[in-house]
Amino acid sequence: VEAYEEMGMIMSTWFTKPKFLDELGQPARLSVGRGHRSFNALVRSSRVNVTTSVAMQLLRQSSSVKVDDNGYLVATRRAFFLPEFSIPRATVIMERFLNTLSRNSAKKNGANSLLLERCCYVSGISARRIAPLMRDIRASGSAFMDSVDGEIEGIRTYTPARDSMCEVGVFTFAWSRYRNGQSPISGTKEKRK
Repeated sequence: VEAYEEMGMIMSTWFTKPKFLDELGQPARLSVGRGHRSFNALVRSSRVNVTTSVAMQLLRQSSSVKVDDNGYLVATRRAFFLPEFSIPRATVIMERFLNTLSRNSAKKNGANSLLLERCCYVSGISARRIAPLMRDIRASGSAFMDSVDGEIEGIRTYTPARDSMCEVGVFTFAWSRYRNGQSPISGTKEKRK
C-alpha cells in the first residue's frame, strides 16, 4: 500500500516538475534507461522510498502509463491506478478516515477540526439520469483533484526535517444505489492523493 501511494507521488512529480514536462507543459516521454528524462531520474526526483525496480514493476501493471512504439514511457493519466487493488487501498483510507473522525470528536473548538465533511444527497432520481450525472461528477471531480494534487505537490518539501514531517490527503467518492440496495451503475469514481 505504501508503494502504491508513493507511485501517486511519482506520477504527480511527472505532471508538475518542469524538468519532466515538454514544451507544451505536458508530461514528457521518459526513457526506461538512464538520463535526465528517464524513469530512473523521475523516481530519484520524487524523493520516494520505493525503489526504481519496484516502481517500474507497478507501473507496467497500471493503465496510467503506456509504452510507445519507440519504447518510451508515456503518461496517460495523472492519478496512479492499479487494477484489483481497491480493497487494500480502502482499508488504509478507512483507517485514516476513522482516525480523523476520532480526533475531530475530541476537539472542543470547531476551528481545529481536521476533516472537511460535505455531503450532497438527493433521493427520488430517475435511474436513467444517473449515468450522465456521474459522468459530470467524474469530470468535475477529476479537475478538482488535479488542482488539489498540484497544490499539495507544490508545497512538498523534498528534504524535510524528520521531526516536522506529516502527511495530508484528500479522498473523494460518489455513490448511487437503487432503493432495493443495488447500484444502477457498475462503479464509482474514487481518487486519493
